[in-house]
Formats: sequence, structure tokens, C-alpha cells
Amino acid sequence: MDSDTKTWSFSQEFSVQFQASRTDLESRVAALRSSTITPAPDAIQSLSQDLAKLTKTLADATGSLPNYAQRQYELQLKGLDKSLEELRSLIPKTKFAFKRRLPMQSSAPTSASPASAAVPAASSPPPYMSASTNLILSSHSLRYLSKNSLPSAPHVSDLTISDLNKCVVNLLPDTGGEAAEGSSSMELSGLHIRNLTDTILLLPNTQGSVLLHDLHRCIVVVGCHQFRIHTSTSVDVYLSIPSTAVIEHCSRIRFSSRSRMLSQETSGSESALPDGLSVQDFSHIKSAPSPNWSVLPREAFVDKWPVGTITSERELEEQLDTLLP
Repeated sequence: MDSDTKTWSFSQEFSVQFQASRTDLESRVAALRSSTITPAPDAIQSLSQDLAKLTKTLADATGSLPNYAQRQYELQLKGLDKSLEELRSLIPKTKFAFKRRLPMQSSAPTSASPASAAVPAASSPPPYMSASTNLILSSHSLRYLSKNSLPSAPHVSDLTISDLNKCVVNLLPDTGGEAAEGSSSMELSGLHIRNLTDTILLLPNTQGSVLLHDLHRCIVVVGCHQFRIHTSTSVDVYLSIPSTAVIEHCSRIRFSSRSRMLSQETSGSESALPDGLSVQDFSHIKSAPSPNWSVLPREAFVDKWPVGTITSERELEEQLDTLLP
């Protein structure tokens, strides 16, 4: 394995572990924020220690990660640190014991009570959004899901999509299904996708990485900076990417161009990936071509996408049966 491949592999594995740790911290922070009880100092101290460990882990990886990913991770940690500071502000300030014994304090016992009572109320984030705009779309079956299914996020966000069965997720802009690459769209810094079956994902451009696990009989349409898919079978991927796409422990993965999908172009070479796309199979180290992926043949290319809202479960099932590989 050459140095570039080792660097890529380390970056992807680090991203999976880092995002899992960050998501755990965000969930714990969100739980404390939504509680009606003032956060316990011990709980906040535990979060601070774990955040410090994660910060050190990122610092140790400096130089082995892409610059863009490094900056994104640092911003995510800053967001967590800010959330912790907000939690600390909810804890009433305790007075030193010797001050309570001073005569001046005893002559005005109620002077400090208004200040100690004025504790700001914790704002409760909705259960589907953590403190640092990590959006979650999870646990649906036979649903057409759009941007309206997500909370509005004022800033660039990570999105986690998980546990979907027989769904269509359409997050493309409303105007013409993103007929133009430059049209307005959701701004996503990363996508984490896991445990999907018989599902179509129509996703906007993503500034960072797209990591997918356990997809079966699905279609994924996305543009991103990095793409990696694990333990998946029978997935058609319409992809726009400046780097090499990676598959691992997968089979029957077929690739085509996202720009071809957006323009509805069905002509082109069937023997090479369009737009300079390249794919590396980490489970296939032989010099022969990997048997686990191929170029999507022209006859399998989808020329009509479900970009309009589907309200009938029967219609949704018919669309999925027609389009899925």
C-alpha cells in the first residue's frame, strides 16, 4: 500500500472514530441542555475531560489529515466548547464560607438572593438536532422525505441519515431538481449514512466527506469532497467528486456521473467512468480489476427521478420497484 493510500485510509478511519466521539459528546450536551434540572458540576467536568481528550487526538493527527477536514474538525470542537461554556453558566455561583460569617453579610441576608435566583433557563433543542447543528433523519419506512422533514439550520451542518426502509429522500433544491449546479441548496459539511434498505437518496453537494455503511439495494446521488462506502450491496452511485472514491467490503456497486444525472444525459462511454471518476476497492488488493464495482451501464441509467412529493405508499413502492437496482 503506497503512502497516499495509507494517508487516505488513516483519514477515513480517523473521521469515522472522530465523528462517533463528537456525536456522543453532542448527545450528552443536548441531554443536559434539555433537562429541567440544573446540570451537575460532575457531569460537566466529565464532558470537559472527554472534550480535552478528543481535542488532543485531533492535535496528534495534524499533518495526516486533509487541510479542509482538519479545519472542519476544529470548528466542530469549538462549537462543543462553546456549548459547554453555556452549560457552566447555568450553575449558580457558590459563595465562600468565610464571607457568610462577616458581619456586613449578616446585616443584609437577602441582598444576594436576587442574583442567585436569576439563573437563565436552558434552551431545549429539539430531539432531532444537537447543540452544534448535527441534523438527524432516522427511523422511517415507506416515506417520501424532503427538506421539510428536517429542522432549518442557520449554518453549515452535518447530516446523519440512518435506519430507513423503502424511502425516497429528496434534499435537492426545489427548482427543477437542481438542474443547475450553481442553484441554491442545503449547505452540508458532512454526511453520515447507515443502515438503509430499498431507498433512494437525492442529496445536494457536500463540502466534506460522505461515509456510508450497510446500504442494500439503494441509489445514492451526491456531490462531495470524499466518498467512502462500507459493507453494502447492490447500490447505484451517481457521484461528483474531485478525489478517488473508496469502497470496502462491498459488492455490486455501480458508479455513474452525478452531472450526467442532473442533465439527464444518457449517452457516453460505457467502458470508463465519466468525468474522470476513479474508484479504489480496499478489499481487493490484486492487480486485476475489482469484481465488486462497475460502471453503471447505459440501459440501467435512471432518466426520470422522483423529485415531486409522493403521498401514496402504493405509488412510492411502485417508484422504488421501478428505479432501484
